[in-house]
Amino acid sequence: MLKRLDVARPRSVIGWAVVCGIAAGLLAATYGKIVGEPLVDQAIAIEESMPDDGADHTTTDMVYVSRGDQSGPGLFAGYALAGAASGLLLAATALSLRGPWLDPFRRIVVSGAILAGATTVVPWLKYPPNPPAVGDPDTVDTRQRLFFLLIALTGVILAGAAHLSARLRSAGWPDVRRVVVVGAAAVVALAVLMAVMPPIDDPIPSVMPAKLIWHFRVASLGSNLLRWGLLTVGFGLWCAESARAAAAARVASGAATGDQNSMPFIADIPSS
Repeated sequence: MLKRLDVARPRSVIGWAVVCGIAAGLLAATYGKIVGEPLVDQAIAIEESMPDDGADHTTTDMVYVSRGDQSGPGLFAGYALAGAASGLLLAATALSLRGPWLDPFRRIVVSGAILAGATTVVPWLKYPPNPPAVGDPDTVDTRQRLFFLLIALTGVILAGAAHLSARLRSAGWPDVRRVVVVGAAAVVALAVLMAVMPPIDDPIPSVMPAKLIWHFRVASLGSNLLRWGLLTVGFGLWCAESARAAAAARVASGAATGDQNSMPFIADIPSS
């Protein structure tokens, strides 16, 4: 299995990262099925027990999907797709990182931590999700636009932080000072972004227990972090072992030590 991942070929790294992402997504979906879906069922039951307000929230182009499809095939398909996208992002980010201290495992762990924070934790803090039965259906489009806009702007801030780090490294800044300055700048920028992003005016019905809503939000955060954690640690270990096996094979075959620099995950790639 280790031989199937060629860490010397970016295309192989990206392809197997996507496969690992799908597997991580399916495992996270299992967690969501066990922990999160019962909370959705409770919220739906409470909503159905409420008196009808007489408002028509349906649209002519709405396609009905049964609850069984939503909590079954739809749930697993959605998490598998999200896992594939996560794997693609993880591989692309890891391949772009440079630094003499970044061995294959550390490179992927750093990339996974950054991506999990940008795509999961930051938007969750500003726009925590509600169960599907909670909130005004007319605000769904607005909530989705703000959610993805926040993710995109967070990505811009992190890209700026990476650029700043490269500039300070080129200027000869010590690593400790550079990390502190870049980290502080990123935190301040994210705090300002969180403050200026508009809130969502979507009141929650008083009959909906706050405990239920927060349990759902924590379960949603947990399932997404589980997806990132499984992908990051699992793929990181796989790349590290594959790189070690490839290096051992080259040594055994009498390959020149300098050839290792062609591998995208070797730690001694010069900083850029």
